[in-house]
Amino acid sequence: MMIITRGMYLTLSLMASTSALAQAPATKPIISQSLPTSWQNAGSEIPLDPAWRTGILPNGLRFAVRRGTQPPGTISVRIRVADGALMETDEQQGWTHMLEHMVFRGTDHFADGEGIKIWQRLGASFGSDTNAFTTLTATTFVLDLPKNDGTSYDQAMAVLAEMMSRATIDPVALATERKVVLAERALRMPPMAEKVKQIANPLLLAGTKAADRDVIGSEATLDAASAERLKAYYKRWYRPSRTVVVVAGDADPAMLEAGVRRAFGDWSASGSEPSEPDYGAPVRPAKPAAVVTDPLIPNSFQLAYVTPHDDRPWTVSRQQRQYLDWIAVGILNARLGTEAQKGEAVVNAGVALNASRHVQDQLTVGVVPKPGAWKAALDTAYGVLNGAIASPPTQAEIDQQVTFVTKMLDRRIAEQDTRTSADLANSFIGDVDQGDVSGPSTFYRDLFFAQQKAFTPTTVQAAIRRLLSPDPRLIVYSSTPVVGGDAAVQTALAGARQVAASREAAVRTVSFDDLKLSGHPATVASTSIVPGLDVERVLFSNGVELDLKRTAFEKDKIRVSVLIGHGVLGERPNDPGLIWTNGALLASGYGGLSPDELTRLLSGRAVGFGIGTALNGVLLRGDSDRNDVADMFRLMTVAMTQMNYRPAPLARLKDATNAAYQAIYNQPGAVFSAFATPYLFGGDTRFRATPPIAEVDAVTLPAFQSYWQQRLNQGPVKVGVVGDFDRDAIIAAVAKSFGTLPSRENVPLDAAQRAVSASLPAADPVVLRHRGDPTQAMVARIWPTQGLFDDVTTGRALELAASLIQTRLTEDFRETQGGSYAPFVSYNYGGGDIPHYGALVAGAQLRTDRMADFEAALTAVITDIAAHGPDADAFARAKATTVGAIERATKGNDFWAGLIMANLDNPAEVAAIRDGVTSRQAVTPEQVRAAVRRFAAPSAPSFEIKVLPELKTQLKR
Repeated sequence: MMIITRGMYLTLSLMASTSALAQAPATKPIISQSLPTSWQNAGSEIPLDPAWRTGILPNGLRFAVRRGTQPPGTISVRIRVADGALMETDEQQGWTHMLEHMVFRGTDHFADGEGIKIWQRLGASFGSDTNAFTTLTATTFVLDLPKNDGTSYDQAMAVLAEMMSRATIDPVALATERKVVLAERALRMPPMAEKVKQIANPLLLAGTKAADRDVIGSEATLDAASAERLKAYYKRWYRPSRTVVVVAGDADPAMLEAGVRRAFGDWSASGSEPSEPDYGAPVRPAKPAAVVTDPLIPNSFQLAYVTPHDDRPWTVSRQQRQYLDWIAVGILNARLGTEAQKGEAVVNAGVALNASRHVQDQLTVGVVPKPGAWKAALDTAYGVLNGAIASPPTQAEIDQQVTFVTKMLDRRIAEQDTRTSADLANSFIGDVDQGDVSGPSTFYRDLFFAQQKAFTPTTVQAAIRRLLSPDPRLIVYSSTPVVGGDAAVQTALAGARQVAASREAAVRTVSFDDLKLSGHPATVASTSIVPGLDVERVLFSNGVELDLKRTAFEKDKIRVSVLIGHGVLGERPNDPGLIWTNGALLASGYGGLSPDELTRLLSGRAVGFGIGTALNGVLLRGDSDRNDVADMFRLMTVAMTQMNYRPAPLARLKDATNAAYQAIYNQPGAVFSAFATPYLFGGDTRFRATPPIAEVDAVTLPAFQSYWQQRLNQGPVKVGVVGDFDRDAIIAAVAKSFGTLPSRENVPLDAAQRAVSASLPAADPVVLRHRGDPTQAMVARIWPTQGLFDDVTTGRALELAASLIQTRLTEDFRETQGGSYAPFVSYNYGGGDIPHYGALVAGAQLRTDRMADFEAALTAVITDIAAHGPDADAFARAKATTVGAIERATKGNDFWAGLIMANLDNPAEVAAIRDGVTSRQAVTPEQVRAAVRRFAAPSAPSFEIKVLPELKTQLKR
């Protein structure tokens, strides 16, 4: 289960959320009277998208259904109950979330766990395909069903309907689940987060009920939730009149609607309708600023400008105000980004516009300062904000943001017929959450187009002034004490507000003509088809390889990946080099253009890409479309060959790493993710996720430049293209971009570089330390295995074994013993470049006093499967969910964008991709038993990684 809290504290990205803060002068378009109306757009002149079929059952339950064709053969269901943390009394905090857990623990007609087993038999796995989440205002249940026949749909809906209306809330199950929820609380609310909440909530949420609410509750309030009291709470808030059912799937909408009516039509609530709580209203806090000091907190600060939220229906005029706000916030983000690029006091900065029904609206300015320079960064940020208030933006700045929004709205129209059913259902639920309308994509694009003349320097400046007009609230997050504490922060805020407006530096106008490529276009040397994958391979005369996989999953969307050289494996064993510095590359700009110039050049274009390092190459990856993909190829080629290496971006990367490094030690899981990876690869530090901070501080610009020039300029180049493209146009565009590169030397990997193993020569166990909650730990057991391509049948059996062990640990250690929130099991294997690598990993975050219990439970599960094989029903469920997951994955571009970059010269790897479904379907229980007995029995080689509390922390507390 997942909890969503306020999430305001360290937000740094622009969120396209609603805002009801001001009027935007615009011309209203004529609304077609022929478009349907619905309960969702009651009180609004915005029409409902006619693809949605909506209604209200006699019991008051509202529903919306529609056809969704992606992935084919699937149905996505979302059920939103208007019961969130704001409905709780002080004594009931955490009960809504506890209910979210308990409705999975049995109903009148489905025993504890049986509903999940039914979904598993239908191919839906617990945790990924079936889940739920709780917010301040609602609880939403999620089911992505990999079947679309009426019988399967009715079975799945019957379970969901009983969960909403007939949950038993058994006292024995509650006693266990309370331990699970407390384990989740320890995972999501470590001491540092608790401190942030206690200081930030009264300041940021003053006057609202949200200021006094904790979605996950406290140990005391959770202990007070007896089965009888929790059931009374359930009956009070879980009612048809407070429930919305949304279904999108590859089926006749009439069938989907009938399924909703059959499942939920006889649900009747008992007792009178509860009245809405007093949600409060934002007020000015007692003090405008505060500091949160904790040795594990990321160094940053947050300015918040708070206004009341308008809970009335969403209208055209409010949508127009939102569009104006998007333009205004986009300009603020661009200016703060420019300031950060200077490499002075501000490392990173961004603006977010958040709107929360029943809470408040908030414009947030989040800043990561250079270590020790928060006050200078605050002054710098206010120089930017005061400049935006004092002088109107240029028309060029406005046009850049208009182009960006136009492209986004056009993209929504292009994708409307190929959006996944899950995305459609989630979007509708999101609109219900915000009181918005799920209107036609063309309507929103036309509305924005009609408003564009109203986006003038004067109107946008007025919007900026309005957004920044409330008295600001400031939270400084510091890992070291701030001299003078809250008083010093308040004084700094008052002084910063008076800082002189900074002047925007002019950004020169550039064009694609400024990005030059030397060399002549290559010619096609050969074409071939990779057998069984419908992948075309094109080899160019300069040695560049192009692999093409055409799909119709996303209309006019093209996924582009480029592998250069040999990546992680290309480094010498135990020498990761400067892989971690890739984040400073594109931030320097390329082709002689600065990041600001590139941003202006690329505004509204589908040409953005990122750069990282994969196992088998330096990886450039991005999404494009038919209009822009040729320019994306050109940009990638320029970036490869003409990267700017500037000191400021490298300094920013080092400062950002320093600002957040200590936060790694806040949780056992974070420490495991940051530092345990090498031990899964025989201790080889090439595979580490996080460098030591001393190495971060020591890197120099010459070393950075030399390292990346060598890796970008040497080794093979492989281009992968997946999606809805014109084949001939792609080949011609690659010839004119990557085809202009000179032939490159390819030094193959040697035996030492490929000799990767999961066997660990170090002492067992490996012990890492965290500095968070001293009662928390993490433990993982690793069994080295063979690689998938050594024997695909055994590899598939190990995959199923991992699924079976995961389910057993969830059922036994979590749901019976309450030992952990989320035990995990996985079978990891290498690609064609390390075909003999494999590891079975099982672990959990838990209380230190439950580590032995976990190890005993894991041993019991492994021993049982090795001795007797898997239970027939458990085996069938594991196979159904595993096969269902791969079947759905193959119907999406993400799957193929990853696999097309695999080693398609390796027949075993090609066969494993081609036979991904059938090879999994063919696995037998005896093969699973044999694989577990061979690789994971108690006598098999294995080792443990433990993340324990730091000893001095343990002693101090």
